Amino acid sequence: MKDPCIRKLLKDTELQHFFNDCNSKVVDELSLPVAKARIDVAVINGSLHGYEIKSASDTLQRLPSQIEAYTKVFDYLSIVTESKYKDRILNIIPFWIGIIVCDEIKGIKTIKQVRKPKLNKNKQSFFIAKLLWREEITDALTEYQIPFRKQDRNWLLCEALSLNLDIKTISFIVRDKLKKRENWKTNVKECY
Repeated sequence: MKDPCIRKLLKDTELQHFFNDCNSKVVDELSLPVAKARIDVAVINGSLHGYEIKSASDTLQRLPSQIEAYTKVFDYLSIVTESKYKDRILNIIPFWIGIIVCDEIKGIKTIKQVRKPKLNKNKQSFFIAKLLWREEITDALTEYQIPFRKQDRNWLLCEALSLNLDIKTISFIVRDKLKKRENWKTNVKECY
């Protein structure tokens, strides 16, 4: 299966209920503030759950560095792959990362959760804050009465947030701001 087909199967099954949930937002190709990483699908609600797709035509060469980047921001992470890579991925990923296996046999597509993700305890508030746009950062700093200079670069503003608020509060702020963004990341690739 190709990436667009796996993505569609994932959205039509495992993620379907999030599309009708007003407290959830499903985002394709969410850019992360770490090493120019990008997650294939992110679900934003009471937590931030990333889904990285590794089809049989992909390589696993970048997976370790992607996991390092994803670990800094996601509450939960699942790797979505095909049977070809299941065992190799299980040997690469930490215990807290879930794995979902998709297959197509004689035209019939299946999807199965092999390992449920666990809560990531290694997130970093600075990198979570870097998911915000500048205006969102300054709004949060103002709301929480954290002093800053308007001319400060974004990373300094994110540092101010991460030094003055606990990770739970920063995570809440970021999820809330991401869910409120309009006309953002709404493109869906069709399966062909």
